[in-house]
Amino acid sequence: MRTMSRRRKAATISVSVAAGLAVAAVGSYAVVRAIPAEFPLVYSEKIEPGVTQAVDIADPATALTFARVDTGAGPTVLAVTGYADHEITGVDINAAAGTAFTDPIAAFDTLGYPALQEIATDTALRRATVSSAEVLTAIDTHSDHIGTGTNYVEHQAEATIEEPYLFPKVGALTDSNEPLPAGEGGLLDYEVELGLVALDDITAETGTPEHMGLVLSNDWTDRELLVSQIEVDNLTGGAGFTNAKSQPGFFSTGDLFVIPADWQSYYKDLELDLFVNGDLRQRAHPVDMVWDAPTVIEMVLTIGDRTWDSDGEQIPLTPEAGVISRGTVIQSGTPEGVIYRAPDTRQRFLGFMEWAGSLGTNAESVVASALDVYVRDAHEAGVYLQPGDEIVTRAEGLGQIFTTIVPGPRSETE
Repeated sequence: MRTMSRRRKAATISVSVAAGLAVAAVGSYAVVRAIPAEFPLVYSEKIEPGVTQAVDIADPATALTFARVDTGAGPTVLAVTGYADHEITGVDINAAAGTAFTDPIAAFDTLGYPALQEIATDTALRRATVSSAEVLTAIDTHSDHIGTGTNYVEHQAEATIEEPYLFPKVGALTDSNEPLPAGEGGLLDYEVELGLVALDDITAETGTPEHMGLVLSNDWTDRELLVSQIEVDNLTGGAGFTNAKSQPGFFSTGDLFVIPADWQSYYKDLELDLFVNGDLRQRAHPVDMVWDAPTVIEMVLTIGDRTWDSDGEQIPLTPEAGVISRGTVIQSGTPEGVIYRAPDTRQRFLGFMEWAGSLGTNAESVVASALDVYVRDAHEAGVYLQPGDEIVTRAEGLGQIFTTIVPGPRSETE
């Protein structure tokens, strides 16, 4: 009798403790859930008045600068000599050389650096001036490109990914003044990036090229789409990145195209800024990349025939394994300051509680549950890009991008 009494008492105590723990857990969850989510910014700097009116143009001995413009009879290429008061000035290469190039890569491959430098510096040749808002995409190329993830140490920290990685970036380039639809749902984020452009096919046999093109770019991302498709136990595998970064309009490019005489020195001196509604959000110094540009090229060439899943379709890094084809843009990575941050302690706690409370039915894992909490917080806080936001991306010696976020659907795959 005494034994049974002790057992009943122990069971009662156990039930009471369990109930108390459950009440405490629910109470803790409620307290933590009520704490506002934090989305910290890295910078507090404002854009300087009038700074977007002009861009410093390199001396042609240092770098050739180009812009594509529409003559009414088709595109032509300017050897740019000035950029001031929102106007780009340069020599029409076709008028000067009696050619019919519609793309600066073709002009460079045919005429070469010395001839184009001579055209740009010949004061006897007539200059044309166009509004910077009216230029075409900096190059006319295909849609198979390459992205590089977490190639700056500070961005690795905010994304909690410890090494760079590659993924296919598929899509047409958009020009420097193209509006971007916010999409129906999703979390729209920005990423300022330096684009490395192949001027001819690059292979292991050709080695690091003597000349590369450079272009300013923005690697827009739908973060909600991305976190719904990534492999949380293999982040550098790149799953989900191609789809989330290859939606229509997600490849904004600058108004200028630059071919330096010594590209490996030139790119390291660049500073790339991105502003949202006049507030500095990102500042990139490509000299700080974890993989420098030649290493990025080398890694692309060694990836082989691996493919990445993009919305059910298997996409290779390059259409031909081991070949970076002419006109391919390699986005070399973004620095710190994107809107996205890996789930913080609060979100991880809530994710665990929701996963445990649902007996693991709300998400595939605790990490995935924490990501769901992050997405919910981000929607509630409204911190991602919204219709009406104005994004300015710029770099002296490279060009500018002006993007207005507008209402409307973005993609059929959302």
